Amino acid sequence: MKYFQTMILVFSLFFSSASFAQADQSFVADLVYQVQQLQEEVRQLRGQVEQQSHELKNLKSRQRDQYLDLDTRLGELQKPVTQIAAPIPAVAVKPVTENSNGVVADAGTDAPALYSAPNSRASIPQPEPAVDDKTAYQMAFTHLKELRYTEAAESFDNFLETYPQSPLAGNAEYWLGESYYVTRNYDYALESFQRLLEKYPESKKVPDAWLKIGYTYYEMDNHQKAADILQRVKQQYPGTTLEKLADSRLKTMQLESTTGQ
Repeated sequence: MKYFQTMILVFSLFFSSASFAQADQSFVADLVYQVQQLQEEVRQLRGQVEQQSHELKNLKSRQRDQYLDLDTRLGELQKPVTQIAAPIPAVAVKPVTENSNGVVADAGTDAPALYSAPNSRASIPQPEPAVDDKTAYQMAFTHLKELRYTEAAESFDNFLETYPQSPLAGNAEYWLGESYYVTRNYDYALESFQRLLEKYPESKKVPDAWLKIGYTYYEMDNHQKAADILQRVKQQYPGTTLEKLADSRLKTMQLESTTGQ
């Protein structure tokens, strides 16, 4: 009797141990699966962080390039703009005389009196001259040099409305586009640069406008269009700073394409 009781106890312990072992294995397997899943999620998060870090670095680099490029161009234009004005024709002035009654008339003529001079001899106020195109342009350009881009854009826009035929209109259109470009208003910037090509094809700012059109398409994520424009700049302006800038941006685009950014 004791023998059977001992055997039952042994079998009970055996099966109980097997059951616990099976339960332990199931628990461990589930735990391993959860750990693997967490590791995968960590890898994905780490990849996202690295990607965002890379994008942020590229964004800061592009922003720095924009400001450096603008500062360079502004530095080149520190010289005063040469004023273009037609010579003022000389006007013959006849001497005048005053008689005892205080009446002024042309000397040496029998013409009637022009007006009666008051005893106080108060001077007649002269109207202030209107702002010319050079002054208006310099006011707008001053806003740009002081990094007040909103005021600069408004001033250049007003200039183009008031003086569309001015010799400075092409420059004003270009700097209007730059004001929009630096503030990341790329749609407006593109319109300004393209308007310069259409309305002022003889402007000395045309080459710069082509480069900035390529830059603007790049910022708008139209990399194919940007590449076409920048390749055109390289071909049309070899050996210039424009060619170097276009080539540098093309290399940046190629690197980003290789890294999948």
